[in-house]
Amino acid sequence: MLVVVLVVIVARTDALHQAIIDVLAVAARVIREYPRSGMLIFLVLSGLSAMLTFFSSVALVPMGVYVWGPQTTMLLLLIGGSVGGMLGYALSRTLGRRLVKRIFPGAQLRKYEEFFRTRARWTTIMLFRIALQSELPSYVMGLVRYPFLRYVPIIVLGELPYVIAVVYLGDAFLQRNAALFVVVFVVAIALTLLAWRRLQQEMRAAPTAEPSPT
Repeated sequence: MLVVVLVVIVARTDALHQAIIDVLAVAARVIREYPRSGMLIFLVLSGLSAMLTFFSSVALVPMGVYVWGPQTTMLLLLIGGSVGGMLGYALSRTLGRRLVKRIFPGAQLRKYEEFFRTRARWTTIMLFRIALQSELPSYVMGLVRYPFLRYVPIIVLGELPYVIAVVYLGDAFLQRNAALFVVVFVVAIALTLLAWRRLQQEMRAAPTAEPSPT
């Protein structure tokens, strides 16, 4: 909530908002001089945000909306995030637990791994993907060797609500539309919490299973 307050303050403050617009304008000039390189870098960074805990593509969104508009930015984020999710799955499936344990706590990883070894339903995995808009679902699905072709549409569909939300948030910020920003933020949080609650209900209802050796 503090983030929302700060963004609204910046959007409502002429000097602060204009300073950000000036920075974006400089970045836009550079990208327009090198359009292919600009798009490639944006795709790579959005892909990394789907693979690495410490990196987020949220900061890139206002720049993307400013340069390419909302629709193109959504497409670039969706492509980058989906490819990043697939690469995370592939790394986890091929390199296995030693790689993933360097990124996530062991207890958290075991909890999800054990659950999805026995309850890997398509709808449950979709809830997992929406509730944890992070790289964790892809790494877990790679560890349990969930079929890749079945997981690809989950990656794309699970990425879509996040992409739509952050692009609308970025556009609302650029347009200084504080009301729209707050509404989109609240709806996005509500959707995430709803998916999380449903996922936890399914996990509590699932029978316990012995950890599988890897």
